[in-house]
Amino acid sequence: MYYIIVYDIASEKRLPKVLKTCRKYLNWIQNSVFEGELTEGQFENLVSELKNKIKIDEDSVVFYSVSNPKWLSKEIMGVEKETTDNML
Repeated sequence: MYYIIVYDIASEKRLPKVLKTCRKYLNWIQNSVFEGELTEGQFENLVSELKNKIKIDEDSVVFYSVSNPKWLSKEIMGVEKETTDNML
């Protein structure tokens, strides 16, 4: 499955921990935005790790998924932070 994950972390202390966790699994696209292909197990591990790093009543993490990334189009205006070779 292909995922796009965006987050809003209220604490400057928790933010680097969430960033590091997401970078472990996905490609960093922009501040607070990640994307990439994950297996079901990898996604479950990512969610589990994030649950231990965020505060549910203060922070927000949004998971978008698409079964076939060929149906996803992306246009970039300006500087691309990190290229992903599996996006068209």
